[in-house]
Amino acid sequence: MDEVLSLESRRKIYEFVVMNPGTYLREMERSLDMQPGLLSYHLDHLESKQLLRIEDDGYRKRYFASTDFRLKDRRTISLLRLESPRRILMHLLVNGSTPFKDLQESVGVSKSTLSYNLKKLTKAGIVLVERNEREMIYRVEDRDEVADILVVLQGSLQNDAVDRFVDIWRKLSR
Repeated sequence: MDEVLSLESRRKIYEFVVMNPGTYLREMERSLDMQPGLLSYHLDHLESKQLLRIEDDGYRKRYFASTDFRLKDRRTISLLRLESPRRILMHLLVNGSTPFKDLQESVGVSKSTLSYNLKKLTKAGIVLVERNEREMIYRVEDRDEVADILVVLQGSLQNDAVDRFVDIWRKLSR
């Protein structure tokens, strides 16, 4: 591992990924001020040496240190890095089971956007859906697991709502 990380640029990339799990190429490009071709080359090399893992979320390749997270956690992190799924999950974590209509009002997205993101979250096994007469009720399958991941991501998400949630979660966990 030391030999692979002997180049300063490669070491900077690896350290960035460790500090920002689930990051993608353009984020690294902006933050590290590196050319995309050079960055891609080093990312491919780090992956070939099994220091990084890639999780393809359908839109982007997201990078993780190979030893840090289980597959389900990587998928959860990939979704938490997107604003709408993160807002949905944070609402469900704070408020518990919520009907679709109330969730839409709280999250402030269109029905189609909410439906699309809820399908992604249920397909990933993060959110469960139950039918209650005519309503669909949504809840987080494992609240502690998702909240713990938010705590890990807090520094890299740079989001006031996440910061407030993590502060409250830590106080409640004591």
